[in-house]
Amino acid sequence: MILSVLFLFCLGTIIGSFLNVLILRYRPGGAVFGRHLGGRSACPKCGKILHWYELIPIASFIVQLGRCRGCKKGIAFQYPLVEILSGTILATVPFILGMTPHAFIWAAALLLLLAAAIIDARNYVIPDALTIVIALLGVTSTAMVALGKIAHISLTPGTFLGSYSYMFGLTQNIWINHLVAALAAGAFFSVVALISKGRAMGWGDVKLAAAAGILIGWPDIIMTIMFAFIIGAIYGLVMLITKKKKLRDALPFGPFIVIGTMTVFYFGEYLVSLYFKFLNLGA
Repeated sequence: MILSVLFLFCLGTIIGSFLNVLILRYRPGGAVFGRHLGGRSACPKCGKILHWYELIPIASFIVQLGRCRGCKKGIAFQYPLVEILSGTILATVPFILGMTPHAFIWAAALLLLLAAAIIDARNYVIPDALTIVIALLGVTSTAMVALGKIAHISLTPGTFLGSYSYMFGLTQNIWINHLVAALAAGAFFSVVALISKGRAMGWGDVKLAAAAGILIGWPDIIMTIMFAFIIGAIYGLVMLITKKKKLRDALPFGPFIVIGTMTVFYFGEYLVSLYFKFLNLGA
């Protein structure tokens, strides 16, 4: 068990290193996947071509004390952060869904969601190519649930809210369930985008929310949106208090959709059970 987790984590950090290349080489309006991903890695500050031992995930950052060996300038903390998060995703998802193809479909979706979040945070845009692939992975995951090709540990496959999902209906047909989730998320975010004229929400957020709906289904998408807005509001408030943002400044919302999706995936049923325990305590 420990060796399996360690192996998956190390493999995940390598994938995270590639995600960093994808994220940093992306330019708004350009392709996400393409020839630009090839070529040797170099320091973005001085252009020094990096040797293999300077590209070891996490370890190289620690050994070099977060600085380039050539120009001695600081290396962005994004590098080890994405590698650690990628390693954590790949190491944990199979132990939630079982060591199955379904688990690795979900791991791929979460890794791409992570890439979409970082790109949005850096460039205020969510590439359509990433959104489309995430949606296709959602369709594949839904098909596997529909065909019974998974060994889900939950008694209610296709949801991460456990038996609480029955309270919201639409549990009989998995295709209708995920279609409604996508339409509901897309419609809700579209209304926000139209009312705010794109200031509070962009169309990239609308498409990403719809893709998240396809992936995570109903009623999980309700919790995803709720967590996204709560976390986004808290972050925005902190930015205002610390005067790092002004009231009229834009905030990329993609990262909060991603955080909301991951929160439901990892902790959805537990958080809902805590909520109902809290209500009973209050009564």
